[in-house]
Amino acid sequence: MKYSRDDLDEAVGALLQEACARFVMPRYGQLRQNEVAEKSSPADLVTIADREAEIFLTPRLRDLIDGAVIGEEACADNPDILARAAAPVAWTVDPVDGTGNFVRGNDRFCCMVALLEAGRPMRSWIYVPLQARLYTAMAGHGAIVKEDDGQRQRLNLTPRDWYTDDMTGSANILAVVEPRRDIIRARLRNLPGRWFAGSSGIMGTEIASGRQHFMLHSLCTPWDHAPVDLLCREAGAHAAMIDDDAAFNAGYARAFMIAPDRQAWLSLRERVWR
Repeated sequence: MKYSRDDLDEAVGALLQEACARFVMPRYGQLRQNEVAEKSSPADLVTIADREAEIFLTPRLRDLIDGAVIGEEACADNPDILARAAAPVAWTVDPVDGTGNFVRGNDRFCCMVALLEAGRPMRSWIYVPLQARLYTAMAGHGAIVKEDDGQRQRLNLTPRDWYTDDMTGSANILAVVEPRRDIIRARLRNLPGRWFAGSSGIMGTEIASGRQHFMLHSLCTPWDHAPVDLLCREAGAHAAMIDDDAAFNAGYARAFMIAPDRQAWLSLRERVWR
């Protein structure tokens, strides 16, 4: 089924808002012990809200545009699903990004969806329920934030000369193997502007809005980084795989970084990752 840009934005945005209203927000600050579980580590959590929101979204996204669906929780149960990210058309779903924050009652969490074509993000939606803000992006058409009252604002980062000490942001280097992790951690500690968001989606909205400047993740995943990649690029930032400056592709389980522009990105890579 074909949709205009605005129609698809509205349809997916409405689904994210409904998923949050029905399955996520009623559990915020109300989770029982048996509604939270560990996945690969004590820091990698899943809740009943994650599972129910993803189950709700998956068939409804297919109803909008038929394609593969790569949901974070479905992939945790069946890693073979990840291979579908390179399909001609695929949806990615992160039902609660920042689950650890959500469990602790921290307000930095969101719900994210992206539409991929052959692994490349073409459309992006990030809904932040506690802010009642929907961030959307379309390849080649820019990035927008929509308030609950219907007001829209185009996101355009202001060009400037960046120095690494001027940039604030976050880094997740858990996938880096020792002893290199200690080396990179020491370099990160020398950056004055570190800020731990605990959610790649929240960090993406902060970067696209100009409030934060960089994000580094040592292992990118389609559900975490496809929507963030597109939103930040369409707002004017530079987002790429850190080892070769290649564009995001959902099949790559590699390190990924965003910075305000390419020169800032290269400077930060040289200082932290070289």
